[in-house]
Amino acid sequence: MSVLSLALIAPLASAALTDPADPTPAPTADHLLDTSQLPSGWQKSGDRIVTYDGDGTGLHVLVADAADAYKWHTAATLSEPGVDTDQWIGQTCVTGSGDRAVVVYAPRQAVNDQQGFQQGAFAAVVDLADGRVTKLPELVSLAWFNPGCGDGEQAVLTRPQGDATELLTVDTARAKLVRQQTVAGQLTSAVPFGDGTAAALGDSVVAVDAKGATSTLARTDGTPFRLVPDARGGLAYQVPTGKKVQVRRVTSTGSDRLLGSGALGALAVHGNGGRVFVTGRDAEKAVKHSTLPKSWRTLDVPASAEVSTTGSLALTSVGNGTEAAGGRKTAADVAQPVGIDAVLPGSDSSVGFKVVPKAAAQGSEQSPALSDGVHTDSVNPTGGVSSADTDPATSTTDPDRACAVTRNDPELQSLQPSTAQAEWATDLAVQGALDVRRRSGWNGSELPSYTPQGLFPSTPLKGGGRVPAQIMLGVLSQESNLLQASSRAAAGESGNFVQGGYYGNAGSVHAVNWAAADCGYGIAQVTSGMAKADTAYTAEQQQAITVDYAANIAAGLQILQDKWNQLYDKGLLVNGGDPKYLENWWLALWAYNSGFNAPGSTDADAPWGLGWFNNPANGLYPADRKMFLSSGYDDARNPNLWTYPERVLGWAAYSQQKTNPATGATVRAFTVGDWPAGAPAAEPAHDTFCKPTVNDCDITKPHKVEGSTQPEGPCQRDDFKCWWNQPVNWTDCTATCGTEVLKYQAGDPEPKVAAPHPAACASTLPANALIVDDVPNTVRFRVGDTNPCAGQRNWTSRGTLTFTFGSAQQNGATVHPSKIDFHQLGAGFGGHFWLTHTRVPSYTDSVVTGTWTPDRELGGWARVMVHLPDHEANTPSATYRIDLGDGTVVEKTISQDTGGRNTWVPLGSYEFKGTPSVSLTSATPDGTGDASIAWDALAFVPLKQNPTTPPN
Repeated sequence: MSVLSLALIAPLASAALTDPADPTPAPTADHLLDTSQLPSGWQKSGDRIVTYDGDGTGLHVLVADAADAYKWHTAATLSEPGVDTDQWIGQTCVTGSGDRAVVVYAPRQAVNDQQGFQQGAFAAVVDLADGRVTKLPELVSLAWFNPGCGDGEQAVLTRPQGDATELLTVDTARAKLVRQQTVAGQLTSAVPFGDGTAAALGDSVVAVDAKGATSTLARTDGTPFRLVPDARGGLAYQVPTGKKVQVRRVTSTGSDRLLGSGALGALAVHGNGGRVFVTGRDAEKAVKHSTLPKSWRTLDVPASAEVSTTGSLALTSVGNGTEAAGGRKTAADVAQPVGIDAVLPGSDSSVGFKVVPKAAAQGSEQSPALSDGVHTDSVNPTGGVSSADTDPATSTTDPDRACAVTRNDPELQSLQPSTAQAEWATDLAVQGALDVRRRSGWNGSELPSYTPQGLFPSTPLKGGGRVPAQIMLGVLSQESNLLQASSRAAAGESGNFVQGGYYGNAGSVHAVNWAAADCGYGIAQVTSGMAKADTAYTAEQQQAITVDYAANIAAGLQILQDKWNQLYDKGLLVNGGDPKYLENWWLALWAYNSGFNAPGSTDADAPWGLGWFNNPANGLYPADRKMFLSSGYDDARNPNLWTYPERVLGWAAYSQQKTNPATGATVRAFTVGDWPAGAPAAEPAHDTFCKPTVNDCDITKPHKVEGSTQPEGPCQRDDFKCWWNQPVNWTDCTATCGTEVLKYQAGDPEPKVAAPHPAACASTLPANALIVDDVPNTVRFRVGDTNPCAGQRNWTSRGTLTFTFGSAQQNGATVHPSKIDFHQLGAGFGGHFWLTHTRVPSYTDSVVTGTWTPDRELGGWARVMVHLPDHEANTPSATYRIDLGDGTVVEKTISQDTGGRNTWVPLGSYEFKGTPSVSLTSATPDGTGDASIAWDALAFVPLKQNPTTPPN
């Protein structure tokens, strides 16, 4: 895991990049309006197209059939309950019949962690007719080629395991894993083939039989990729050879022949049900029709296009416009409309669609991959030391946590920055000028006054110079999407810090594993020094990292500077080592994400350096990929096609996006760097860090020596320790490399942001109302240095809101999984409320119950009023249990959806006889984990007598 913990799949990057200031006009229909563009007989066509897109609600599997004029519908939306992410990513394949899709999906941040990338994705089978979802009991790889479908109803999933690869065969008709095999070496692009599996292994296409034995079908001059079975016992595949790519076909008997070649990235093979399509604008010239088997066709469409089952439609762009959005994404809990651009092969017709994803909730049920106990077997029974008066079962905080700063402390909320604020803090930090004074109590915390770079001074770079602003902005974009707080908080609003694995639960809403906690905090996902047992930072520094985006950026900058200096000491410089050039940070970014393996002191011949995971030559990434974002913002839908340094440089060159609130136009979220000849011209070739004499890596994959135990492939080592440890030069930076462009200079003031959800500061209830707020009176509502409620608060809380949290026994320890999906936001009445998602009552370990109790007895009639916030509360089934003080309990069920208003809602008038209380639980009969339920303030309004007209 890296010091910064956080950071999908079209076969290739697609869609021409447009200026972010000139958005493409949105399509207006979910089906083809002009059916005259379709070939005759389309009403009886069996053609089907399946694609996907992700947002904060899940990965949407979208389907359209030619017989319905390609009317789009959502087959399923896949997510996991309790996972805090702003975007779900993944990829699909369709079975030979076209009836089912196999889907791999994961939260966006999984791409930033080697284990999350290789072994942290979920898998499911989706019935495309009725939307039935069957989640599979294994976690798999997010690699671009996973899953792989064949010409029948089987599919293959892969998962790296040490120096081997696990192949998991799925019978999709039964939605069941039927075979699990472990094969030595790094196998990629695995697909069903005959009675077994075909895959790429080094410089070969290999067959794996039912017993796990491998045999070579073909040897090549590069690593084969994009394998597609055809209808005649053959296998289409591609092979990169320098700047070109070959299209080849091999049979089960080992007959292998070249069918065509073209520029790398200009051709691709796709297929379904035994059909093979060679796509590319020059595909017809590159591949001679006389040499093609009958089940093969060329399609004059972009090589990156997604092709329908019979090749009658090709998608050139799919996206909802928020995949590259910086900061909190609009309506994070609402499915975003997806725009789809397509072409009809064989014609000049281009068509556009727009579909609003909508699917049954079964895709959000927890995967069985997280319910077998494997992820909770190392639960720390004690975690930390709880104080005598702090019970984890009733405290909103986590006294038993492993990380330094707790979640859900109303006095330690993180302020969500705007993208302008993030750029301002970055620009000033790299100049060593982030000296803005934070007053004591900043953002409602108990911190003393400080300056961000007073707490985290800039570290001088060895050799001179400084970090370019766009490098740091690229890191922040990839780590957190420029978020300091949870994606539930809008810019200018506070909430819990965005985190990378605080509960160590591997995505499960039912498990807490403090021993595996990843203590990544905030916009830079600062991890080192943020465990409870760490002493690298003081408590003041840890809290500043948590609440203040500027302090977090200053700390993250220190970490990046330390990586540069560490590599400088070992002589690992790029293109001469001038830090003003953005490409020269490639190795430091590599170390920043996946660490640096320092040389040992005892074995001079032992491997050392930068790990294999982020090496561009690794087969985990497609050989024909272009620079990240250079082909369009669709690339942000599929970040797992690129290594970490590639993604950071892509953000630096093209920026994230945001919406201009004044015009509605899509614009760049921050200033990009400057490249003399365009950013792609400065990118290193994929084999730049693959040299036999440096790291036992050979992109030409010399044929395996008979009897050798070494695996075939770019990395020639059994243990995959092909670690890079030498300086490297690939370009003349004075002619090609990017340089910094600053928007903000030292002394520029911090940009302002308008409150997105202004708090209800003053009470509008009668003066005698007994208000019980959701936090104590000692909690101060602040937005940075500002008190938005100054002079407006005309009330005092007269009681307490207490909670009980659902628990579970895991390996002899009591843990509280119900806190995983428990959140706070700095809005609503008085500037604070709590929320979670509703669950069915049987999910006892996920249930949260809050009880409001006034500080005095009530005798006589009173009206009960509950305050509902203007956002993040929408359950239609909030049932309040009202105890009248004498043991009598009545219930009142309401909808918490207020239509975007802060408002008081009546729960009825009752005669009280003692100290009353009102309880609200997240357990509801319709609880699927989708609807939010909130606890804000509650009030008792005394009445002189029994009201004659009950409230509505």
